[in-house]
Amino acid sequence: MTHLVAPCGHRGCTAAVGEVWWTAPNVITGVRTAGTVVLCGAAIVERGEMLLLAALLCYWIGDIADGLLARLIHRETRTGAVLDVLTDRLCVCLVVVTYVTWHPATVVPAGVFLLQFAVLDAHLTLAFRNWSLLSPNYFFLVDATVFRLNWSPVGKATNTGAVVLVVLLTGAMGAATLLALAVLAVKAYSTARLSRLPVPRTLSGCAVLDAHSAPSPAPAPQA
Repeated sequence: MTHLVAPCGHRGCTAAVGEVWWTAPNVITGVRTAGTVVLCGAAIVERGEMLLLAALLCYWIGDIADGLLARLIHRETRTGAVLDVLTDRLCVCLVVVTYVTWHPATVVPAGVFLLQFAVLDAHLTLAFRNWSLLSPNYFFLVDATVFRLNWSPVGKATNTGAVVLVVLLTGAMGAATLLALAVLAVKAYSTARLSRLPVPRTLSGCAVLDAHSAPSPAPAPQA
């Protein structure tokens, strides 16, 4: 497979592709979101846990498929990345809230998880728009540490899957809560680090150039 590279020489910069809405990956995002919502609705009406599991699988499989297809056919766009982030939150919140209403004992780890995923992680994931990046998958061009903690394979796995799997496979609410708090701490650290990164006034089309030419954040005023 050949990689689409921007004129600046970096894969993942916005100069590599034109911005379009109607792409096959975006269609998959829409279909998996609609499927997840419909299955969640059916699960609520029927109180069927297998339907809720099907909704979760529809989300997970579709989330993998749209990103993989976008990379394979060179249709990664900022629009698609934002759409993916927003629909992820819709799907995950629907599944988690539905599950918690049936299993109130999960409310604490679920609450911590939703705080980090729907608030801090959403803020972090959408921050790529401040630089000339196609998606957060290329954030290593701006800051390697924030990338490793959040969008590396391990970072992504712990972002949504780890807490959910601990709850479903073990039922250990204490362990799930501790894990959710650990992920929350990582997100809080990442948010603090992100706030110190220089942001360019205008986008050049090259994220590396953006990062090196941006003015440093102003120091906090002294009391």
